[in-house]
Amino acid sequence: MAEPRLLYGRDEIAGRVNELGEELSDVLEDGSVVVGVLKGCLPFMADLVRRIKRQLEIDFVALSAFAPDSGRIRLTRDVVSDLSDRQVLLVEGVVDTGFRLDFLRRHLVDHAPTEVRTCTLLDRSDRRILPVQVDHAGFVTDEGFVVGYGLDHHGMYRNLPAVVAVNLAELESEYDRGSSAMANTILSMADRRPITGSPDAAEAASRVPG
Repeated sequence: MAEPRLLYGRDEIAGRVNELGEELSDVLEDGSVVVGVLKGCLPFMADLVRRIKRQLEIDFVALSAFAPDSGRIRLTRDVVSDLSDRQVLLVEGVVDTGFRLDFLRRHLVDHAPTEVRTCTLLDRSDRRILPVQVDHAGFVTDEGFVVGYGLDHHGMYRNLPAVVAVNLAELESEYDRGSSAMANTILSMADRRPITGSPDAAEAASRVPG
């Protein structure tokens, strides 16, 4: 059985969100609209907007996909803000195939903003099918399936303060059996504080099963 692995701890995430906040403070104007993609954006976006030193309006969109990686997407919640002649920052939890981001970016452009910038916590560029551009990414990763900090499995784990890599097949099997062994490991691992000291020590600590 492949053990879950701590990919990004809470302190590493917080540091990167601070950096993104500085970047975005330099490129966004007062009055910009931050549009989050529900539900995976929520923890990331909540932390991010508090680091952006601009007056912002916040709005959300939601999507429904008919089949994974199919590119068939339906908008289930649209923005209520007036985006015309304003900068827009579109915030995702993860970008992989690019279907969602491409769909949303084109949809928001139809609202006549001055600019649409894109930001994601995780950019899984190795899975890209459409050549979409991510303007600001927290982390670029080629990990398979991850949970935590907004990212879920059957609606669970979004509230975790860290991002944990898991074996999806094993997690699905445990979910079907109603077992909680792996879930308990994930919860313990996500709450672990990194060990201070050398980078090697911190990396080693992150790989020890919880």
